[in-house]
Amino acid sequence: MTFIFVILAILVIAGAAMLITGRFAPSVGIENTGDHILESAGFDVTLRGYRMDEVDQRIAELEGRITELEANPQR
Repeated sequence: MTFIFVILAILVIAGAAMLITGRFAPSVGIENTGDHILESAGFDVTLRGYRMDEVDQRIAELEGRITELEANPQR
């Protein structure tokens, strides 16, 4: 009997985790959900937001592009 309660507890905890992370939420489209922003950013989404290494890499790429554009202005 204890085994059944342990399995049930694991399922409840896993379900709550999936619900919190949004992996179990019903699909409601992109209106007012912000999904379109997440898709266009191109970052993997984690429990607390984006992966920081991906964000840091993207910032470095953009800083390099800004430096390049400032060095070679096209007027």
